[in-house]
Amino acid sequence: MPAKRPLEGGGGGDSPSPARSPALKKRCRSFDLEIRGFRHLEEMVTNCVQRVEAAVESVIESAISRIPEVVTKAITCYLSRAPSLCKPLVDQNQPPRYKLRFLNGLSNEIFTKKGICTANGDPLKICLEENNQQENNSCRLLSAKIKIVVLDGDFNIDNKDCWTLEDFSRHIVRPRDKVGAVLTGELELSLKDGKADLRDATFIDNSKFMRSGKFRLGVMVVDELGERILEGVTEPFTVKDRRGEGSRKHVIPSLDDDVWRLQKISKDGVFHEALKGSGIFSVKDFLTSYYKDEHTLRKVLNKATKLVWTTIVDHAKKCVPGKELYSFIVEGHDVVLFFNCFYRIVGITSSDQYTPFKDLDKPMQVFLSY
Repeated sequence: MPAKRPLEGGGGGDSPSPARSPALKKRCRSFDLEIRGFRHLEEMVTNCVQRVEAAVESVIESAISRIPEVVTKAITCYLSRAPSLCKPLVDQNQPPRYKLRFLNGLSNEIFTKKGICTANGDPLKICLEENNQQENNSCRLLSAKIKIVVLDGDFNIDNKDCWTLEDFSRHIVRPRDKVGAVLTGELELSLKDGKADLRDATFIDNSKFMRSGKFRLGVMVVDELGERILEGVTEPFTVKDRRGEGSRKHVIPSLDDDVWRLQKISKDGVFHEALKGSGIFSVKDFLTSYYKDEHTLRKVLNKATKLVWTTIVDHAKKCVPGKELYSFIVEGHDVVLFFNCFYRIVGITSSDQYTPFKDLDKPMQVFLSY
């Protein structure tokens, strides 16, 4: 057999080479240092994490301990700014201490697309009232925000002194499809010293679609005040399309108004034609004829019932006469009679002493009326 080739770097055998032992020891020492370094770094990281955890826990514990104090302080501050929220709500079954009220009213007849106002042209006035005059109104109530709404004319038909908010809200009129809002304008107002004026409000829709054919206006508080305030409500009224305004009856007729402006007299109707046939064209003509010869005028309107006749005459008498006066001297009696522009006696002068007709005794009034 051929001889085996000896290993490089020396002879055979199992013992390590003496030349490699120092290098191996150096490498082992290096590994040992690295391991010690890692252990030291691990200890540093662990200590750092523990310190951070301790700091975080301290901050959290401090914050948690302060929560009751902060919350209590915030709640106390809020309630001090809104003391009315601490008051118990008024029993809904009891009349509220406060109520809103319209101080003046609307005409019985209103037209669409025309500003809402009283018969005299004044704005609607609203005020806050209290049932117990001994109590002082809260400043928040006197400056509360209020809202104008349209109500069904049948609301509170029994004229009750009190109702619930739910009942009031249930009768608010909702807009009809394809028509839009029933009422437009500046409908949200703020009370000033418990008062407000409605100056900008216009009806867009008429009231004929309501069962009663009428609306009411209502006013309610918008703010949540912790106090029940009874809503204000007007008397019912009719809203008509403005196209019919040309033939409307005037609440207070004027002297120059056409006679058909009086109630129960339709334009170009039977009564109108009868009056025109007798030369009576205006309200002044009607009153002049009435005070000169009531019996003859009654014959002209002989088809009118007693109730209709009374309604026509009463409406005509609301007319305000002009300032012009006429006098008639009663010869031989030192008496002068004074008449207004449609010949109604307004007073007499006797022995240079003037006496208004209303101050005369009843027998004298009857005598002069005939």
